[in-house]
Amino acid sequence: MWKNYLKIAFRNLAKNKLHTSINLIGLTLGLGVSILIFFFVQFELSFDNFHQDSEQIFRLERHQIEDGEAQTSFSTPIIAAPTFENEFSQVAHTTRIIGGSAQAYLDEETTQTQQFRIVGPDFLEIFNFKLLQGTKDQVLQDKFAVVITEEVAKKYFGDANPVGKSIRMKMGENYEEYQVSGLLEDLPANSSIQFEMLMNDQNLDFNIAEEGQNNWFQVYGDTYVKLNDPSEKATIEAGVENLMKKVLGEEYTEGSYLFTLQPIAEMHITDKTNTGMIESTRPTLLWILAGIAFLILLIACINFTTMAIGRSTTRAKEVGVRKTMGADFGQLVFQFLTEAFLTTISALVLGLLLAELLVPTFNSLFEKELTLIYGPVQILMLFGLVLLITTMAGAYPAFFMSSLRPIKVLKGNLSIRFGKQALRKGLVAFQFFISFLLIASTLIMVNQMKAVRSFDLGFDQEMVVIVDVPDVPSTSFVKSITESFQQAELYRQALLARSEVQSAGISIATYGDDAFWDAGFPTDGDVQFNFRVNFVGGDYIKAMGLEMAEGRDFNPDPGSDSSAFVINETFAKAMKWDDPLGEMMPNTRFNPHQIIGVVKDFHHNSLYKEIEPVVLAKSPETFFSGINMLMINSATNPKVLVKGNGNDFEAFRNLLESEWERVFPLEAFSFSFMDETVENQYKADERLGKMVFMAAGIAILIAAMGLFAMAALSIAGRTKEIGIRKVLGASSFSISWMFNREFLMITVIGVLVGLPLSLYLMQTWIAQFAIKSWPSWLNFAILGLAGIAFTLLIVTAQAYRATQMNPVKTLKDE
Repeated sequence: MWKNYLKIAFRNLAKNKLHTSINLIGLTLGLGVSILIFFFVQFELSFDNFHQDSEQIFRLERHQIEDGEAQTSFSTPIIAAPTFENEFSQVAHTTRIIGGSAQAYLDEETTQTQQFRIVGPDFLEIFNFKLLQGTKDQVLQDKFAVVITEEVAKKYFGDANPVGKSIRMKMGENYEEYQVSGLLEDLPANSSIQFEMLMNDQNLDFNIAEEGQNNWFQVYGDTYVKLNDPSEKATIEAGVENLMKKVLGEEYTEGSYLFTLQPIAEMHITDKTNTGMIESTRPTLLWILAGIAFLILLIACINFTTMAIGRSTTRAKEVGVRKTMGADFGQLVFQFLTEAFLTTISALVLGLLLAELLVPTFNSLFEKELTLIYGPVQILMLFGLVLLITTMAGAYPAFFMSSLRPIKVLKGNLSIRFGKQALRKGLVAFQFFISFLLIASTLIMVNQMKAVRSFDLGFDQEMVVIVDVPDVPSTSFVKSITESFQQAELYRQALLARSEVQSAGISIATYGDDAFWDAGFPTDGDVQFNFRVNFVGGDYIKAMGLEMAEGRDFNPDPGSDSSAFVINETFAKAMKWDDPLGEMMPNTRFNPHQIIGVVKDFHHNSLYKEIEPVVLAKSPETFFSGINMLMINSATNPKVLVKGNGNDFEAFRNLLESEWERVFPLEAFSFSFMDETVENQYKADERLGKMVFMAAGIAILIAAMGLFAMAALSIAGRTKEIGIRKVLGASSFSISWMFNREFLMITVIGVLVGLPLSLYLMQTWIAQFAIKSWPSWLNFAILGLAGIAFTLLIVTAQAYRATQMNPVKTLKDE
């Protein structure tokens, strides 16, 4: 019996090659893209679940209230980890994770910048990273011991066993020998915590004074705790208030400084803008991608259903004959579902091949390391997709056709107006609705990102190169910044001697989200005033192309203007200064200083955020004397910003590197372009826009194939009518318009519903930008007219072929 079902199914599919091909191509495209997206979503949702006791692991989140303004961050004080372990019996282990970098000898003559994580000795007791050599309770006990990954081991030692060997790194003012005590397997791609090297947190002594390590208001890196029982989370959070009262004493105001515990399962998929030391994915992105995958599949399934309905008259005779021969309802349903299943399973095989081909492009687009692994979860997901599509695409034709009465079918009295008209038109209209929804969304995203890219940020990003200069570590923050700037000044002066260099400045921060540091001080009325700060040197304002609104620029000579501040226009407005020149900060704690200039507002952050008050300062000592809050969100090493004269980037890069080797012969050269730094801020939304664009293209292709097939079926079923009309004198145009009118109505409905809905849905996406730009009504009008022209072209081509047939032959055949 099964053999006969399959034989009949294969014969029916082979007999109708056009319809089978359209169904197969549509489902293959839909499945290929959808499989890729579903695997990606499943990969994103799998982050950090490989840790054995992941439900017991939490990250501390700090909550601070200043003058009624709530601030949250995952940067925590160093003292938090030992305090939580000592004060709460529910805590089994704690660890800090603080990022850092140092110059390390790759061989006897070459150095490179080595990234590392400073962690507590219990780090590997908390997290289940696979240790290939060494024991997890011993490898991080010694100050001068490091644990490295396989990739780092190969870089330093080739194929030799790295354990017991040494790596020289510059910690503080001197190079220290670190012995490799453990070797880790390269980290899983679905780990939120990424690193190359681990070292014991005793190494904090090189950079942070004892006072900073014991201060609850100086924050560095993230803190993780592992509980004995995850249900004890609420107990710990309830006890934090009393803990803060105990450790802060009179400094503490109820509710002003607290900690909560975030499960690591919630770290990666989050809407939080400040995610600490990990990269996150917005849940909105996953919902959008999953929605796109479902819509593409739905369009392909609609093609299958509409074509089955369109062929209902032909298949109805088959049903009538088979019922007369004794076939029952269940057998016929199973036969139709078998045909749908065979088409779907064939499309799945082709879709998997297509997905494999698209993986490199997808990884490049989203900067991921996705691989299609067919484990039990994935196989179950694919099996579910096959059943879903078989049901979606084949259920209506199967049950509708199998319920027909054989007497009416064979007598020719069959009426399936609902199947041939209302449902079919509704499904095709829904296809157009989805297509126009995706196209209009793409138009909105392209227009917004074009406005973002062309927006005047208030500074010059062209031909500006950012060169990272190694900092001079010190337990004194002021000393570290001062001496690091002196080192950067040597390189800046060397560059200024070259005619190819127009100007050069020094800066702690460059551009981007949270690149400028957060700072604040209490004003005369004890109201907290928060703003952004950047320490600069040389011709920073000139190199960045900032414009002075009033006053003057800093003197570029080292040591000059050490008591001077330059502010932006927003800062002056916030302070309500009509004439800010010569003003002083409204706090007596500041060392003697003076505001010498006001720069025109510029976007120091990405265009997701509004312009904030900004202070530019040369002397950290003068500035630190008056603030009561500082949050460092980016690297602390200085950067030399170099503005070139020409357009030959390669020659300019060689110049920068040659001068570097002369000034810093033992240090690794690292640089980036300012315009690339700016563009990187919008990568996530650029990727999403490209994905929606590709989805729109696939949706249009599938919908076009469906429209082509439906027009062909509609015209083929009315060849006798066309012949009669031609004999009676109807023109080709009138016959063509008769068919066009039917499909144009469907197109117009899709446009009228899809375009307004896209505007509504995209409001949430576009609201995240401080700068917003909507396409003009003319763009949407052109899009609607293009859709109508698209339908006219396909239907007219089909109708024209039918009108060219000899009516005598058509009527004779009928």
